[in-house]
Amino acid sequence: MGGVAVARLEVHEEQARAGDGRGSDEGRAARGALWFATNSIVVKGAQTLVLLTLAATLAPSALGLVALGTLVVNVSAILGNLGTSGALVYWRGDVTAAARTAVTIGLVSASAMTLLLWFAAPAMASALRAEDGGAAVIRGLVVTLPALAVAAVTQELLRRELRFLRRVVPEASGALVGAVVAIVLATQGMGVMSLVAGQVVQGVLTLLLAWVVHPPVLPGWDAASARGLLSYGAPFAGANLLEVLQLNVDYLLVARVLGAVALGQYSLGFRIAYMPYVLIVLVVTGAAFPYLCRRRGESVGHAAEVVLTVLTALLAPLVVLSALAPEQLMLLGEKWAEAVSVLAAMALFSWVLGLTQAIQVALNASGLPGVAMRLRLLHLAGLSAALLLTVRGGVVAVAWTQTVVTAATALLAVALAARLVAGFDPLRWVRSLWPVLVGSGAAALALLAGDALGDATGLAAVSVLRTVLLTLAVLTSYAAVLWLTRSAQVRAAWAVVRDAS
Repeated sequence: MGGVAVARLEVHEEQARAGDGRGSDEGRAARGALWFATNSIVVKGAQTLVLLTLAATLAPSALGLVALGTLVVNVSAILGNLGTSGALVYWRGDVTAAARTAVTIGLVSASAMTLLLWFAAPAMASALRAEDGGAAVIRGLVVTLPALAVAAVTQELLRRELRFLRRVVPEASGALVGAVVAIVLATQGMGVMSLVAGQVVQGVLTLLLAWVVHPPVLPGWDAASARGLLSYGAPFAGANLLEVLQLNVDYLLVARVLGAVALGQYSLGFRIAYMPYVLIVLVVTGAAFPYLCRRRGESVGHAAEVVLTVLTALLAPLVVLSALAPEQLMLLGEKWAEAVSVLAAMALFSWVLGLTQAIQVALNASGLPGVAMRLRLLHLAGLSAALLLTVRGGVVAVAWTQTVVTAATALLAVALAARLVAGFDPLRWVRSLWPVLVGSGAAALALLAGDALGDATGLAAVSVLRTVLLTLAVLTSYAAVLWLTRSAQVRAAWAVVRDAS
C-alpha cells in the first residue's frame, strides 16, 4: 500500500513539473504555497479544534497549563536538531551525506534533551507555578522529540526539492489523527492529558508516514558536513529559538507574576490573534524560502517585496475582524471575558510579526542567518525589558506591549532589508499597498454596518450567526475592492496558481 501511495505522489509531481512552464521555480513555489496552505489549514485547524474543545471544557487555569507545556516542547524541538534539518534547504554540497549527518545530530541532541527535561520537569513546573500536573504534561509532551527530529530531516529534504505534496502528507495526517484522539479523550474527562496523548500519537505517526513518502534517511557521519550544517544551522536554529522565546516570554512572566488563571485568559486571546500568522505568514514564507534561495542579485529583493505585499493583502481582513469584533470570542463562555480585550489589543500582531518573519526569510536566503538571529535577539531583549515594566498591569497591558514592541521590530527589519537585501525598496513596496488600505477601510465600514443592522434586528450581540454574517461582510467587501482596483494582478496570480496546481 505504501508503494502505491508513493507511486501516485510521483506521478502527480511529475505531471506538475511537466509542460507549460509548470516546472519553473515560480510555478513550483506557487504550488508549494498551495500545499503549505492546505497543510497549515489542516494542522492548525486541528490544533484550533483541540484548543477550543479544551477552552470550552476546562477552566482558564488548565488552559494555562497547556500553554506552558507547549512552550517547553516548542523550545526543545528547536534545540533537538540544532538547526541542521533547516540547513539542508540551503545546503550547497553533497546533500545525502549531509542528511545522514543531520539525522545523527538530531537523534543525539533530541534524546539528550528528552532525558534532561524528564528529570527537570518537577522543578520547571514548580518554578512556573504549575505544580498541579505540570510535570506530567511536560514529560508527556517531550517523549516524541527524537521522532520529530528524524522526521524533520525528511521533511526539509522534500522542501529543498520543492516536493511540497509529499512534505505535507505526514504532518497533516498526523495532526488530524492526533486531534481526533485528543478531542475524544477530552470529552471523556481526561483534561489536559488528552492533549498529551494526542501529541504523542501525532509525533509517532508523522515519523512513520515520512518514511512512507520518502525512503528513510539512515544515521551517518561526515565531519565536513557536520561543520557546515552547524555553521549555518546554529544561527538558523538560534533565530528560531529566539522567535519562540520572544513569542513566549510573556507566558513565562504572566505565569510567574499573575498566575495560571491570568495565563489562561491571556493564552486564549494570544492564540486567536496569532492564528493568522500561523495560517498565512508561515505558509507563504515557508514556500518562499526555497524559491528565494534560488534567486540571485536584485531579484531577491524584488521577490521579497512581492512576499510582503501578499502577506499584507491576506492578513488585512483578519486584522479588521480582530480589531472591531473581538467580542465574538465570548462564544466560548463568559469566563473568557478578559481574553476579548487581549485579542483586541493584539489585532495588528500577526501582521507586524509577519513583516519581520518575511524579511528574516529574505536575509536567510541571502546567506545572512546571523543577521536574522541578531534581529530576533534584539526583539527578545526589547520585549523582555518592556514586559518587566508592564506585566503587573495585567494581561491587557502585556498584550499591548507585545504589539508595540513587535511593530517597532518590524520597522527595524524593513530598514535592515533596505540595506542588506539586494533590490529591496521599502518605498516601492509601501506604494503598492494602497488597494489594501482602501479595501480594509471598506471592510471596516461593512463590519460596522453589519453590527448596526444586527442591533436593529435584535440579533444577539454574541452568536454563531452574527459571527458568520460579520465575517462574510468583511471578506466580501474587501475582496470586491481588491478586484476592482487590482483585477489584472488577481487574474495573473490565479493563472500562476492554476498552472502550478
